[in-house]
Amino acid sequence: MKRREFIKIKGGKVFSVSFAPSLLNSAITQAKIKDYDTYCFKLGQYACTIFKDLMFKYQGKDYFINATEGEVNEELHRYHQKTDHIPSPFIAFLLEHEKEKILIDTGIGYAKEPLNFRGHTYQFQGSLMEILEKEGVNKNEITHVILTHFHPDHIGGIYNESGQLNFPNAKFIVHEDEWNYWHSSKAANQPPLFGYFIEKHVSGLKNQQLELIKGKEKEILPGIVAIQTPGHTPGQVALSIISGKDKLLYISDAFLHPLHIEHLKWQTNYDQDHEVAKASRKKLLELAYSEDMNVQAFHFDFPGLGKAEKSGKHWKWRYSK
Repeated sequence: MKRREFIKIKGGKVFSVSFAPSLLNSAITQAKIKDYDTYCFKLGQYACTIFKDLMFKYQGKDYFINATEGEVNEELHRYHQKTDHIPSPFIAFLLEHEKEKILIDTGIGYAKEPLNFRGHTYQFQGSLMEILEKEGVNKNEITHVILTHFHPDHIGGIYNESGQLNFPNAKFIVHEDEWNYWHSSKAANQPPLFGYFIEKHVSGLKNQQLELIKGKEKEILPGIVAIQTPGHTPGQVALSIISGKDKLLYISDAFLHPLHIEHLKWQTNYDQDHEVAKASRKKLLELAYSEDMNVQAFHFDFPGLGKAEKSGKHWKWRYSK
């Protein structure tokens, strides 16, 4: 299903859709991943597209720091992965309805030339902006950009190489605890590259249309509720998106791998506070399960859609098919 065809059909023609198996409720319709990995589906009134901005590689020693090598090898084998090569996409998520175009996270960004920073060379060449152009998405028509947290793979696409906003007419929405943390001395012990990204891609938003979310939960747009999920970062948010009978929970980086669902005690180097992060994970799992919500996970195998299943006290992740 081509993206433009999907939107054209939704706009006025009658069509029949085959729904996915019991792993999905009516919220997500089957769709094909195109050659550059863009995934389209319907969520109530929204036409949704998940864009794969970049593929990255992580290692088990960073993802699962308090599990034994044997445990990690055995469990990763079930996911056809190895401890020295855990593939992970960086994504962005677009919801469209009438004049509203809501982008969730912005990927790593694109720079033609490598970045030389403190004796290290980094190459950031995400493809989000190129894909948006190919898909006919006018960046000037993006009405809202929701930033779940301020790690580089979520904020790198806010500005272009020339320092201009990629989405000049959008309102930018972020939790105030995230903003305040990264603009205070508390963030001094974070990796210097993170600070560079904050200064280059976030701080300038104070002079733009910026909305700071307050509190543990807030409806930021009709049917879209931001849920504070600290631990990975202080002000990270997940998003509960409900349209009609359809429900989706966008969990961002609350979980980096399905094994973090199945082994809640397993820690990752990328969380600032494991105990707080674990409490946030439990909260999201109970919400997804009790409300029978489909889940989108930023770093899981693209397009990251599935369900959290519960058996007694144990949790299991199941990808959608």
